[in-house]
Parts: sequence; structure tokens; C-alpha cells
Amino acid sequence: MRQMSRTPRTLFRVAAVFKCFVLCGFLSGCASSGDPVGAIADRAEQSREQGHAGAAGRQYEQAARAALEAQDSNAQLGYLLDAADCWLADGKPSIAKVHVGTAERLIDRMPAASTRARVGCMRVACLRGDLAFHDDPTQARRNYDSALKLALGRERDGVYFRQSLLAEQRGDLAGAKRLKLSAGDPKSPLYAELRAMLGVRAAAATAARGVPPRAAPPEAATQPPAAAKAPPILPRTSWGARRTRSNFDRMTPITRVTVHHTATRLSSNSARVAADAIRSYQREHQEKEGWADIGYHFMVDPAGRIWEGRPLTYQGAHAGSPELNVGNIGIALIGDFTVQQPTSAQKKALVELLDSLCAKYRLAQSRVYTHQEIRDTGTACPGPALQRVVEQWRRGSLKT
Repeated sequence: MRQMSRTPRTLFRVAAVFKCFVLCGFLSGCASSGDPVGAIADRAEQSREQGHAGAAGRQYEQAARAALEAQDSNAQLGYLLDAADCWLADGKPSIAKVHVGTAERLIDRMPAASTRARVGCMRVACLRGDLAFHDDPTQARRNYDSALKLALGRERDGVYFRQSLLAEQRGDLAGAKRLKLSAGDPKSPLYAELRAMLGVRAAAATAARGVPPRAAPPEAATQPPAAAKAPPILPRTSWGARRTRSNFDRMTPITRVTVHHTATRLSSNSARVAADAIRSYQREHQEKEGWADIGYHFMVDPAGRIWEGRPLTYQGAHAGSPELNVGNIGIALIGDFTVQQPTSAQKKALVELLDSLCAKYRLAQSRVYTHQEIRDTGTACPGPALQRVVEQWRRGSLKT
């Protein structure tokens, strides 16, 4: 299946259409921030607001499990559907499908005439349509039609917008316009957010008329940087790397980058000392952790040298879980940035590396995270000093 767009926060605003039902307890039962389920859900909501789809998805899964243990099927249903939304936003439709299937089984056990069942069925129909949007437009249309029959009030806008975008995708511009105008607020920002989430490009409309599409204006800090020259990278042979073991996973299409620190300090800035340290990281990762290779794909030493770590053809082992490592490039700066500052040479090398990777793989700056931003179990990595550097780079205000 073609993956959905990963524009941060898009699906999370889409889900707000249904939030009034959550607040009223229709889908989330009586869970509140004062109980364990509510506390987990609050963390998920924070991750969602920050645009960290994968982390939010895992946290909603935790909330759903906690609701199951508390025998609160209403809350469990809501959190499962929220998790599915998040995994769609993160480009993992296969995980979203699993949660949708579980949600359908929960709905089957609810009174058919209940509001909970109606809202749940509507959200499931929308998700089924989103999953089929590119591969099976006919099935997507059927699901959206089903959702429209169940939707009330503001809920209908999200369904009409989906139907409009599906018509546009198929070249039916008149139908797309009519369906968009059927919404109570055709100018709602929800429309643009759904367009981004579903990956519908403006070219779909202009190509149908035979008009060459105009390039969209760049958005600050969201578009991939212009083509950047790749900085020099020292190969694995330069630090005496061991052979990669056989227990590796192939790298999937690259969708994000995570920045770490090694939490270690070098005795000098010499290349020999850095190479010795990198060998020790690999030895620890292979022998103690049992990993196929060193966990990171790149390392940057205090002198600004960039070293090749695990080959990019292999999935890394750095983010905290196999799911987090999927399509994720790991970069580690050598140092402990809880107690020291990155050197100017390190910052300059990191900027050059991030710019070149984002340009090569067409990643927005917002798809570059620090370890503490992406890992939901808590970590101090990469330390406050490097955290500030990455935040400044994303804003375009980092001076090197």
C-alpha cells in the first residue's frame, strides 16, 4: 500500500472532529487524568499535539490495554481508534488495520442503537476508507458513503472532505467541488489537513485539465532543504569495524532521523581516540546487547569528523524498539551533552549531515527528532545542550 503523508499533526487535528464525543464520555468512558488510564491518554495526547505520531500510537495502545484491564470497553474503543489514526499518520497502515479490526469486534458487542456504537462505526468506516484510498478507490468510496450515513453535525464535514478528495484523485473535479461545498464549512482547515494526510497533491486536479501544476510555495521549517552537498564521511574501514552479524533487518524506505549522544567523553580530539571509542561502542552493542552491529548509522566526533556506523542498508538499533527503528536513521554525537556543549565543529558537521540526508530522502525538518522526543519510555538523550541545537536547526536559527 502507498504510505500516507507524514505531515506532523495532520491526522491529530482530523481526529478533533470526534473529540466532543470523547469529552462527553461516549468513547472514552470515565477515564480522566487522575486515573492510570487517563494519565497514559494524557501523555498520548501530548505526543499527538507535538506531531509524534508513532509515540502517540504506542501510548494510545497502552491506554487501550489499561482500559481493557479496567473492563472499560468504551474507553478501550476510543483509544484503539486513536491509535489507528496515529499509525496511519506515521505511515504504518498495517498496524492501523489491526486496531480497526479489534475496534470492530468491540462494537459488535455494544447495543446497536447506542451512540457509542454509532460513533465507533463511523470512525471505523472513515479509517477503512483512508486505508483503501489509493489502492482501492471503489472500496474507499463505499466506506465513506457508509460513514456519511452515520455522521451527524460537524462529523459530516470530515466525510464530505474525504469524498471530495477521493473524487479529485480520480479526476472528477466537478464532483470534488460539489462534495466540498456540501460541508457546513467548506473553508475549514480540516480540508487542507485531510489532503496532506491522504497524500492528494494539487497536481491531481491540474493534470486532469492538462495544465502543468505550479510548484507549491515552500513552508518554513517543514519542507526538505534544497539539495545539499554530502559532507565527507569516514568509512567503516577507517575505524576497524567488525563484520555485521546476520541478525539484521533490511532498512525500509527512510522516513525520519533521530539524533543521540553517546553519553561518553573522549580523552582527546584525535582520530585514533575517536576510532577506538567507536570500536568499543560496536563491541558493546554486539556482545552485550546482541545486536547485529553498532546501533547508529553515523557518529560525529568533537573534531567534526563524520564516521560511518551501521550501513544504511540495514535498520538501526538506536531508538528504543524495533518499531521506532523502522525507516529511522540514527546519528550519535560523541560526547555527554548533559554536562558539556557540542563543539562548533560538531554542530557544523551535524548541520551538513542533516541537510544532506533530508535533501536526499526528501524529509521535512520536522521529521528529524531527538531521542527523548521519539522514545515514549523516557530518556535524557541527547542531553539539554544537543536538544537545543536540534531545535534551533529545525527552526532554521542555528548559527555554526
